[in-house]
Amino acid sequence: MEDKKPRNEAAGQKQAEVRKEEVAQYTVQKQAKTSELTNKNADYMFHFQKALAKTDLPSERQAEIVAEMTAELKEKQKNGVVANKLYGPVTEKVKELVEAPAKAEANKPQPFWMTALDNGLIMLILFCVMYALLGFFDQKSINTQANGWLTLLVTSVVAGTGLAYFYTALSPEKMAASKHKWLKMFGATGALIIVWLVAYYLVMLVPTEFNRTLSPIAYTILAIIGFGVRYYLKQKLGFKRVTF
Repeated sequence: MEDKKPRNEAAGQKQAEVRKEEVAQYTVQKQAKTSELTNKNADYMFHFQKALAKTDLPSERQAEIVAEMTAELKEKQKNGVVANKLYGPVTEKVKELVEAPAKAEANKPQPFWMTALDNGLIMLILFCVMYALLGFFDQKSINTQANGWLTLLVTSVVAGTGLAYFYTALSPEKMAASKHKWLKMFGATGALIIVWLVAYYLVMLVPTEFNRTLSPIAYTILAIIGFGVRYYLKQKLGFKRVTF
């Protein structure tokens, strides 16, 4: 009696697996008829839907994906295309679709104002560090209007905004569509330098009493504050690294 029980359980389990396979095959055949897909493509979509249902994607989005893929397969199978070659293994295709929203968000261009703010803060920090070092090692060289607090502020704002425009004008998408890449690059660089020099010249016309030079310690404190502000905003806004 003890030997028969495990055998009966094994036989029952095998029958259940066979029944499950028959149901799956029937479902695939039914799907092939209703969707007008070949048996291979219908089988792929059957397993794809099962795997997709286990993800956290909204049911509406899942239905859209299945409908789009079914329509595409229906059209391309006329030329002998099979789903596995078109989309790859089911697990990889599902993983690609699940990760797609995150990748799209990561590749989304950063707003112009955010790029300008980030670059402006970087330039402010760099100028503060430079002025502080000059002040500590050569006090006479920094006591000029060119190193005043207003010069620091204006040049940082202009440089930050100019660099944001520079990065936007020379983005990979725009450069790929441009026929004269080097000319565009030199033009953008020249425009940035000219605007910065003009702003620098205009701020030099401001009377000294409105553009006083700060002490090296003050510039050091401003650099630390600027670094802290940028670190906080980077965590809050998520500044993206701009590349060409």
